[in-house]
Amino acid sequence: MPKIPRDKKQKLECIRKAVVNAQEHIRAGDPRRVYSQYIRYALDEIRNEYFYVSKKARGLSKNEIVQEHVVPHSIILEKLIALKPVTAIKISNILDRYYAICEITKAENQKLDKEGLRSKMPKGWKDVGLDDRFARYDHVGINYSKKVALPKKSKPAR
Repeated sequence: MPKIPRDKKQKLECIRKAVVNAQEHIRAGDPRRVYSQYIRYALDEIRNEYFYVSKKARGLSKNEIVQEHVVPHSIILEKLIALKPVTAIKISNILDRYYAICEITKAENQKLDKEGLRSKMPKGWKDVGLDDRFARYDHVGINYSKKVALPKKSKPAR
């Protein structure tokens, strides 16, 4: 069955439902692994809108790069499940401030791991502004930029 494209409003509604579902799992005492993936998959639908690439990763093949959350998923998850009430506007505000996916080189990923930043932000992270979401990258010297989607190839003229 072909995938029907959704607009941002519809995608945010899917994320909202996943967050509400996660909150229900939490109230039931279910382990985090039960609901974390719901939100991860829902967020995957909007990743292209929040996609970055490190300058060193540009043009490399898929086996030379890693795609990872700029702010660890666990932090974004905590912010989303803390919402009361869960609204699309509140979700959008969290995503705009914290959510980003970035292609980095495997060596850059190792730098993050070596500094103990695989799944946490650096000590002293203030969480005060939009640029702060890149604190892990700034800490280890990863330079990044917004990834521009390449135009789809047009069909040859007949």
